[in-house]
This record gives sequence, C-alpha cells and structure tokens, in this order.
Amino acid sequence: MEIRDTMETIAEILVADDEPAVAIAIKSALKFCGYAVLTVPNGEAALDLIQAEPGRFSVLLSDHNMPGLGGLALVKALRAADYPGRIVILSAYLSRDIEAQYEELGVDQILSKPFNIERLRLALEHALHPAACHS
Repeated sequence: MEIRDTMETIAEILVADDEPAVAIAIKSALKFCGYAVLTVPNGEAALDLIQAEPGRFSVLLSDHNMPGLGGLALVKALRAADYPGRIVILSAYLSRDIEAQYEELGVDQILSKPFNIERLRLALEHALHPAACHS
C-alpha cells in the first residue's frame, strides 16, 4: 500500500519525560502530527537508547526537570559523545543561565510548558528543518 511507503520516511522522535501523563499527551500529539514516537521515563533511558541505536531518532524531545539524569546533564552527555542529533528541551521555567547553557550545547529549540500541539509541531519543524523556518 502506498501509505506504508510514505510512513517509513516519517521522522522518529524520542521523548524523555518522567511524568507519564505528559509523555502520553506528547506522544499522542506527535502521532497526530504524523511522527513516529517512542517515550522513555528518564534521561538515563534516553541516553542508553540513543547510544544503542545512534541515528535512529531524528529528534530528542526532553524534559529539563527529571530525577537522576535531567535534561541538561543528558544533553551534556550526548554532546560529549559527539551526538549530532536535533534536540528540543521542554520546561515550565528555565533561568537565563540554564537557557544559555543549552544554547552553548547547540540545543535546537527550547519550548516552554504549557504548550499546545501547534507550538510543539512548530518547534519540531524548526529543529528538523532550520533553514526552511523564518521565525
């Protein structure tokens, strides 16, 4: 079937968030937007999966505040391992200092919580296709 061929080219997103309700909502929204999505409950699981399957995910979408390996530590670990992938960070609040640290690490987008499906979709589009986005 032709639809199957098209679906195989869809970007796969890894979502790391320790709040199950948030992870489920994000997964549902991203699937609605046409993405393939896998969720993990923390930064350690995200790091393990990315290291085990480099190149599998087009974007890592990670919460900033997670127990154990939080968003900033996760991004630092990935960049230290030369992970070239796109990264979008989610947070209800980040200080200017933390935002600057993310920017220095080459994070593609920082999305403030709460957000709606359209803002999430746009953040991913900006991360996946930065040259095509003008805002």
